[in-house]
Amino acid sequence: MSISNVFSSKEQILDTLKSIQKDVEQSKLSPNKNDDLSFIDHLYQATKDVNKTQVIADSKAVELSTGRNGNIHETMLAATQAEISLNLIVQIRNKALEAYNEIMRMPV
Repeated sequence: MSISNVFSSKEQILDTLKSIQKDVEQSKLSPNKNDDLSFIDHLYQATKDVNKTQVIADSKAVELSTGRNGNIHETMLAATQAEISLNLIVQIRNKALEAYNEIMRMPV
């Protein structure tokens, strides 16, 4: 990897971090649209988001295997993002079941 590639990668990372910081600051200033959603609504939205990432990863894999898209990096990133989001929703499910079981064990 050449020095110019390292610097351009570093600049891209810094730009991404600045963008994230700007988004966080704006979300603190503006009222959140999701404040009035219930817990089940958040879970439903998270499940839809996970499904969306899975569909995107599948479509990129099909495009790569059929030769319509030769960019393996985007395909691998989409697959990794889908895997991580699926692992997150599974862990949320496990924690919710743990909490439910704990409540069920409480004496009444």
